[in-house]
Amino acid sequence: MSRQSQGIVLNAPTGYLVLPTGTTALSREVHANRLLVLSTSNALYTLNLPRAEGSGDTYEFLSTLAHSSNIVINAVGTAPSNRFVGTIFQRTSANTLVQFSSTTNDIITLNQTTTGGADVGDYLKIMDTAPDQWRIIFGLFTTSGAQATPFSG
Repeated sequence: MSRQSQGIVLNAPTGYLVLPTGTTALSREVHANRLLVLSTSNALYTLNLPRAEGSGDTYEFLSTLAHSSNIVINAVGTAPSNRFVGTIFQRTSANTLVQFSSTTNDIITLNQTTTGGADVGDYLKIMDTAPDQWRIIFGLFTTSGAQATPFSG
């Protein structure tokens, strides 16, 4: 159940937000329930999620450029048991589709080759569904070479 459906007023602006490169500590007040745009191709993104509490908040990530540096989405620093639960799909330029699932991992890394992040339009939507649990609603990434899991930790 989202904070909005519980009658809690959301003060965060609506729409989209272009994320800065480098390390960003995502917050509910600024980043939740918005489209978060990754728009710099040759810079590392490390995105640290807030602790999952079961708020119902969603975080959507969209790549608007092909990237040449890693994108890391990290739940590891927020709680010892924080984890991603769900399935991510990967496709190659030949439109081969592979899925990777997680129930215990707390890091998603896109390396622009085998784990994804290689193309415009790569997308991930996650939801804070329970204490220490980030549910993957949908994820589709473009890979090159042999496909490999983006999950670790």
